[in-house]
Amino acid sequence: MANVFEQALDVGEPKRLLIFGAIAEAGSIGAAARELGWSQPALSQHMNVLEKDLGVTLFDRTPRGIVLTTAGQLACIRANEIAASVTGLRGDLAKAFGLGGRNVRLAGFPSFVVGPLAAALGNLESSTGAGGRDVQHHSYEVAEAEPPEALTLLDDGEIDLAFVFHHEDEDAPMLPGHDAVDLGADHLDLIVPERWNRAGQITHLKDVEDLPWIMGCVRCRSTAERLCRRAGFEPRTRHVTDNPGAIQSLVSNGLGVALLPRSARRYSRVDGIDWIVLDEAGARRVTAMIPEGLRSTSEVDDLLTALRTVTTTAVAPIEVSAPAVPEGCDA
Repeated sequence: MANVFEQALDVGEPKRLLIFGAIAEAGSIGAAARELGWSQPALSQHMNVLEKDLGVTLFDRTPRGIVLTTAGQLACIRANEIAASVTGLRGDLAKAFGLGGRNVRLAGFPSFVVGPLAAALGNLESSTGAGGRDVQHHSYEVAEAEPPEALTLLDDGEIDLAFVFHHEDEDAPMLPGHDAVDLGADHLDLIVPERWNRAGQITHLKDVEDLPWIMGCVRCRSTAERLCRRAGFEPRTRHVTDNPGAIQSLVSNGLGVALLPRSARRYSRVDGIDWIVLDEAGARRVTAMIPEGLRSTSEVDDLLTALRTVTTTAVAPIEVSAPAVPEGCDA
């Protein structure tokens, strides 16, 4: 057996073959150096040694990058086989010994973290991935951050994936080098204290123009103010909090009205509130911003699949009931 390993090392150190595979995939030594975080001279030196060990030229350098020789194409096949074997070993060990996969750092806005994200991460513990394969127990770290802060963290490399939102009349978020994956719409509903709407007279934003408001984060407040102005009035803000549970608690205690995403009703509902569907409020789109290099990984794919499962089972629109007719009165 020792002779087998010696023969393998005589035809190129495996690590250098993996580096060669990265260069072949990137298309140039410079591009591979940037992806791997190595210096370009260091990669060139490894390739010089590898070609000397193998006794062949693996690629030709051109102004546009590298062009694989016939020998290089064959070596690339073997390099990919080695990479697949190492990846397979990691998966086998994870399955056999419960070792976690890649640690993924996530950031999302509060109502998404407390609702769909928490539910999806919980479901991953007992779900299966695409094609019926077992889902590895990946490691996920979650932090709360409003969309602007989450995008900054993502751009700075402090997190791996950001969950953000934008209202229907706003531009969708964009970040160079990242994929934007749409996770669907989360409609905004008007919430008011039940005792303020016992006659069912509140059916439009205009109906609450004289009532105090409870506002959310900066972007949520901007959206609410924009919608109120479109309805013809300036909202009077009394309280501000980005906690969806706190907003509902303040409303249920008669301290104001608010606009809240419908998902909050499912994941953190508080009694004593009327949820009123308003077409004029529209919806906000929820988006996952993912670095291009992570988009196809199993840990991200499993998470997105779990999220789609919980978001597609969100509550149906709340119907506005007709005002109750007191006993003894004609309908």
